[in-house]
Amino acid sequence: MSVDDYLDLLNYAKAIKDGQWQADIIERLKNLSAAAESPQIQEESVIELWSRFDAINIMIMKLFEKLRENEHSEQQFQWKEQLWELRLERSILSKKILNRYIRIR
Repeated sequence: MSVDDYLDLLNYAKAIKDGQWQADIIERLKNLSAAAESPQIQEESVIELWSRFDAINIMIMKLFEKLRENEHSEQQFQWKEQLWELRLERSILSKKILNRYIRIR
């Protein structure tokens, strides 16, 4: 992932007030090197992308559960907005994962 990708994720983590995720992203930014990626690092990046993809799927499932259990909640709009953002992020991750697999092979 590029620095820009990490910064985008950091902004999103701040928006949803996920302190642990923010700390993880900041740590990754500190360790990010400008050198070209080796095949091993590329493979690790794919693993990181899949981990993030899985985490997003879990968040989406939880939001759908909230929507179903709280049909008349005032937070419906907020949850739906979060769903759209997560689905967009998941779509972006899917493209990045596909790119990594194509470059690795």
